[in-house]
Amino acid sequence: MDGNERGKVVVLARANRASAKRLGYIGRVPTSKPRDSDSWFTPPEYLDSVRAVLGEIELDPFTSVEANEIVRATRIFTQEHSAFDHEWHRAKPVRVFMNPPYSAGLCARAVNRFIDQLTLGHIEEGIVLVNNATDTRWFNALVGRCTAICFTHHRISFWNADKKHVSGNTRGQAFFYFGKRSKEFAGIFRKHGFVLKPQR
Repeated sequence: MDGNERGKVVVLARANRASAKRLGYIGRVPTSKPRDSDSWFTPPEYLDSVRAVLGEIELDPFTSVEANEIVRATRIFTQEHSAFDHEWHRAKPVRVFMNPPYSAGLCARAVNRFIDQLTLGHIEEGIVLVNNATDTRWFNALVGRCTAICFTHHRISFWNADKKHVSGNTRGQAFFYFGKRSKEFAGIFRKHGFVLKPQR
């Protein structure tokens, strides 16, 4: 490999390096726009189902002001006000919807943070939307704690900050439910896919 080829490899490696400052939601949109423009937002029809189960989304821990126009959570954490550094509950446990970030290995950290808050009793009820990545530790950690899972029978067509569908989603998704109303969750989410209850 000559000097020119080595230089090209270094440039490509730098270009492909993930940045913790650019949090992608479910997937990445191939663009150089800021984070809020290249995040993949959950479309309203799924959020309607989330609210039908939870009643109200009291906390969305990994989001932006723009995304919350659709989610309509009572309280949010953003890149500037990190969910890794602040308490999720207040006077009582909260109902959480989480669509975690994916860049720079942040999904595993987000899942661990969610499970920690669940274990501490800070989450009353929760729904987590992630890629169908059954081979990962973080996915299996969710399986180990949830009360029901909905595997989508399609790939979700996520929105960008302009509320337009983005292309490029190459995987199916899964909604994890944490709480005591798994029957209600199954009844509401069966239109999005098939619902299973983990056998332990």
